[in-house]
Amino acid sequence: MKQNWQKAVLPHVYAILLFLGLAFLFCSPVLEGMEIRQNDTVQWQAMSQEAREYKNATGIDPLWTNAMFGGMPTYQIFMAQDNYTYFLHQILTLGLPKPVNFYFLAMIGFYILLNVMGFRHWITIIGAIAFGFTSYTSMIISAGHDTKMFTIAYIAPMLAGILLTYRGRYWIGGVITCITLALMTTSGHYQILYYMLLVCLIIGIVYVVHAIRTQQVPHVIKASLVLIVSGALSVLPSTVNIWTTSEYSKYTMRGGHSELSAPEGEEGDKSAGGLTKSYAFAWSQGLTEPLTIFAPNLYGGQSTGPLSTSSATYKAYTSLGMPAAQAEQYAENSPRYWGPQSMVDGSIYWGAVIIFLFVLALFIVKDFNKWWIVAASILGVFLAWGDNFAVFNYFLFDYLPLYNKFRAPAQALIIPQVLVPLLACWALNDAVSGTIDKPQLLKQLKKAFYITGGICLALILGSFGIIHFTSSADYARNFYTQITQGNQQIIDTMMTAIIEDRASLLRIDALRSLAIMAVAFGLLWALLQQKIKPAVFFAAMTALVAIDQIPVAYRYLNKKNYVTPTDYSRIFEPSPVDQAIKQDKDPYYRVFNAVNFQDALNSYHHKAVGGYSPVKLALYQDLIVHQISKGTPGVLNMLNAKYIIFADSLGQLAYQQNPAALGNAWFVDSLVWAKNADEEMKTLDHLPTARAAVVDERFKPVLNNFVPGRDSASQIKLTQYGLNQLNYQSSNAKPGFAVFSDVYYPAGWNVYIDGKKDEIVRVNYLLRGVKIPAGQHTIEMKFEPRSYYLGNAISRWSSALMLVLLGGALVYEIRRRRSTPAA
Repeated sequence: MKQNWQKAVLPHVYAILLFLGLAFLFCSPVLEGMEIRQNDTVQWQAMSQEAREYKNATGIDPLWTNAMFGGMPTYQIFMAQDNYTYFLHQILTLGLPKPVNFYFLAMIGFYILLNVMGFRHWITIIGAIAFGFTSYTSMIISAGHDTKMFTIAYIAPMLAGILLTYRGRYWIGGVITCITLALMTTSGHYQILYYMLLVCLIIGIVYVVHAIRTQQVPHVIKASLVLIVSGALSVLPSTVNIWTTSEYSKYTMRGGHSELSAPEGEEGDKSAGGLTKSYAFAWSQGLTEPLTIFAPNLYGGQSTGPLSTSSATYKAYTSLGMPAAQAEQYAENSPRYWGPQSMVDGSIYWGAVIIFLFVLALFIVKDFNKWWIVAASILGVFLAWGDNFAVFNYFLFDYLPLYNKFRAPAQALIIPQVLVPLLACWALNDAVSGTIDKPQLLKQLKKAFYITGGICLALILGSFGIIHFTSSADYARNFYTQITQGNQQIIDTMMTAIIEDRASLLRIDALRSLAIMAVAFGLLWALLQQKIKPAVFFAAMTALVAIDQIPVAYRYLNKKNYVTPTDYSRIFEPSPVDQAIKQDKDPYYRVFNAVNFQDALNSYHHKAVGGYSPVKLALYQDLIVHQISKGTPGVLNMLNAKYIIFADSLGQLAYQQNPAALGNAWFVDSLVWAKNADEEMKTLDHLPTARAAVVDERFKPVLNNFVPGRDSASQIKLTQYGLNQLNYQSSNAKPGFAVFSDVYYPAGWNVYIDGKKDEIVRVNYLLRGVKIPAGQHTIEMKFEPRSYYLGNAISRWSSALMLVLLGGALVYEIRRRRSTPAA
């Protein structure tokens, strides 16, 4: 008998509708036409504005932008590419508005995994809700970490593909693994992808060990080979991303290739070709900080957050004579976080029900898969501790391939964030299946409650004087010192109040988790004792998980995060200073904002000397540290900083034109040779004249003892501005050497003089220099990265092949199911 398709399909349709309803309910402001404001997204829109405008105006794919840091590739900002697997992402997110799409995709991805595990239908729904509404999901969405969120959402279905493959479903399992890994790679958050590859390695090791013990080695070898091939194929649609990123990273601050000598004392802080340890481990979880999974406000929650008018902090403000309205305003932004990190957007919370069930799983789940889940979860915590577990993490930083490219190790908690709910649902499924001896199950159920409830109780008791609620990294004392102008008595009063409030926040959350665990325990006990029916149990457990996690997730993403479309567009409105500068119709000059150097909004309106990017070129970072931060006039001039924005005597933004800016290009009279990068940078402190260029001696073979010359009427003028190409016309009676106020980047920029390719050398540590023959010449600077053009072709054809493979896998699976008799 053929399976009843309605019976097979309708439960999934109802689940999808439920996920849609929850996602829209949580993000209800979008139904009122509101838009979510995310800081990183605002920054992205600003930094990519020039590239997007250029694409719209010319139809040409921009590969370079001059809008920030003097110029850099658009690879990490805005890059058009032919990756057809992106259509699958659009299908899976149903074209939903942001941020509804994030929550829906997270739930549907985890739902797929739990269905592959064969869990009962209601348990798959419970797990999907639990995973979708973890607090970290709301935190990264509110911050605008879109690529990270999409990468995380595809982790669960990727695991589903791996597990199917190891079960012998090689064809469908391999294709699912390939597609989901491709989507993760396309999303572009390589640190999360790296963590998941570590998880895959652990899965492989556990399966090999199990295969040896059960004499199933041939099967595991075959499955592993299928997964290795799938993983290799999954990379191909993202070839253009990976190739350009890999190439670009060698020149960025993350590539660790500054040519300057390391400051004294920092030699041992950097791994070869990577970040410094102090930078990479800046956001490391404290050793007890993961306990926020029991009480999210254990460390205060977010860096600054609201306290009510009944709080000790509010009362302390009013007792010191502060007006009630002002006290309430200050209390709304209280320094709540007291952990070791410099700042946090919130606390990691996976749900009290999930933690209770996870502990229960440690006792009742007997399947060997439990061990890779537990091992990988422990690894995630170890990695998240960062320099607080230096003996482990510094070793990985120094020796694990590519690991030294990443920062903020607290992100590694994403590993247990996926795996803990998985094992928790496994425990629930085993508990209700009737396969475990009831007396033994009840015994383990009590044990799990005693452990988890005991931790909550210990936290509550610890809040009464045992936990100090302050640390050496505590921001509160500096905050109160600033607003009280250093009055020590008032500072002590406020510190006493905030510590009292931090203790109260912990007690409330720990008591809340204890109560929720007690209800979960009671529901399971009642079901096992046949006091309630399964339907009632599953409905109540679903509601309990939602009640547990959604309010905590709402702390970090709520109505305050939304604005009207009009208010959102106002973010990008030019200031009076911006409007005045933009009256200049010169197509190519730069603006130096001395007030907000690192604000990407500068790049929305101007070609900026500054900007916002965590992956700026190492050469430019060196120049910022050693020259731009000091306002070295000669350096600003050579960058063609035609306008300078500053704060006037009243603190208002003002600007002035810089008449000494050297323009887009100029001929020099002489070359000043530097023995190395250190000497080259030092010479820039006092650049001899605008008519001299500093050149590292490594370029002597290229210039071949060339002595530049110029006549009194010599000039080089920009004739055409573009992002991928700049055209100039030169005139000089003598063979000359021209300096261009553009960033030196050898991985793609080429120069052509009258159509003939020539050499670009690095001058003034950062800029491009070209030897130009006497006479009049047409000079073309073209950005022609092979990594993009060939990489994009590979991405196009491989992604099309992947869609064909997916179609074939679906057809095969449908035919297999139709030919399988119903049970």
